[in-house]
Amino acid sequence: MLADHNAVAFIARRLHIDLRLYREYLGSAVLIASDPVLKLVDCFMIPASENEGERIFYRFVPRAGQSLSGLQLTTFDEQTHLLTDFNTRDIPPNGILDIDKGDCIGTYGYVVTHEQYGVLAYSPPAPFLRQVGINVNPTSRGKKVRVPIGEAADSPSMEYQAAQPSQPSPPRLVGDPPRIQDANYRVSIAASSRKKLASAKQYGQRWFPDGSREEAMRFVQSELRRASSRVIIADPYLAELQLGQYLYAVNPATTSVTLLTSRLAFKSKKQIPSKADNFSFQLEQLKDEAGVTVQTYVLPSSILHDRFLVIDDDVWFLGNSLNTLGDKASLIVKLPNPNEVIDQLKDMLNHAIPFDEYKKQRAKSKDAKS
Repeated sequence: MLADHNAVAFIARRLHIDLRLYREYLGSAVLIASDPVLKLVDCFMIPASENEGERIFYRFVPRAGQSLSGLQLTTFDEQTHLLTDFNTRDIPPNGILDIDKGDCIGTYGYVVTHEQYGVLAYSPPAPFLRQVGINVNPTSRGKKVRVPIGEAADSPSMEYQAAQPSQPSPPRLVGDPPRIQDANYRVSIAASSRKKLASAKQYGQRWFPDGSREEAMRFVQSELRRASSRVIIADPYLAELQLGQYLYAVNPATTSVTLLTSRLAFKSKKQIPSKADNFSFQLEQLKDEAGVTVQTYVLPSSILHDRFLVIDDDVWFLGNSLNTLGDKASLIVKLPNPNEVIDQLKDMLNHAIPFDEYKKQRAKSKDAKS
């Protein structure tokens, strides 16, 4: 069913569920039940006035025939990822709660519970939207531009719409910033910056400046040393030098190594021995000296452009090939959805040929020319 796009779309239009993302629903029974008590929960911030500070306003609307009896609201406030307030209140019969906060510069969440049904509504901590920027830019249809898709002389072409020059109106802000920028506000800004740094560290974002070749090599070596099950290197320019530069760091007792390269890595002008011969020699040397057995595959053409390093279940995206990483300014980052890339690389392996077979084809081609 998942292979049938029309079937998946049919279900998605009616149940609003993409079964490609919720595969566990296939072959199972799923109960989808609406809230039996609450029809609507409103939560918004009321700006400060001369006499009052900022307030959070809640409105609870019951379903027909239901009352708000037995409902409680638990609120929890956070500032700089620390819990600063936690309160539980009974929801009044009219469904209105107006809570004075002074200044709402943190994040605010709530849970609505019922004495019989349990949790009815939940909202994770989130900040209130204070300002909206409006920028009006009148547009009109410009001319169509036709360009070739590639650089080849017989490359097909495509059309796209050119922008029509126009003068945008000055941006306008609707809403007011926080009244005060106290220590908590400054700490919040600093915490946000640290969160971005932590996220970059989590995903392995690493910048290597120009001339940091050794630093980049040592970083990749250290990651390969941590591998416990598999290493896959996909690099269209992966050649013999990189085998010695990196793969001695792999533990041969626990880790399989698969390389996916291309014909581009073995191009040479009458080099004796050839790059392919040097690559083969280095593979044997790696096996003899370190016990690392490598499965190498060669793509029949340069269908692979980007470079990827798979370590166990993680995938690194490399801005440069392993043979030049760090020579010039380079970036590598660990991808948040590695499965998609691993699946695509496995599909590429099915269309590649083993390195030994590539060498045989290369030898036949040379014999035919001579």
